[in-house]
Amino acid sequence: MRKRATFQSQQMVNDGFGNFVGTWIDRCERWCNIAYLRGSETVMASRLEGRQPVILTFRQDTQTAKIIPEWRVLIDGTEYNIREPLRPSDDGLRFELLCEGGVAT
Repeated sequence: MRKRATFQSQQMVNDGFGNFVGTWIDRCERWCNIAYLRGSETVMASRLEGRQPVILTFRQDTQTAKIIPEWRVLIDGTEYNIREPLRPSDDGLRFELLCEGGVAT
């Protein structure tokens, strides 16, 4: 496991003017493996948009068991949206997580 992943959740905070805005807060950091899947490029609103799906594998513990699809992951400055619930590995020691980079958060 060579990549450091920061898992974040969105929280609504008061901006001081009576408005509530969403901000990302760090929930936990873990070492992980990243497997790049076949990416794609689509044209949206006359712009070329590249998407990169990945599978993250990391150790299972009480903090990582709380990860939900509404969170996101930061790895080496790249934001990845979580696309599905956690999948435990066959041995029950690790989680696998499908994420997608290059998309709006």
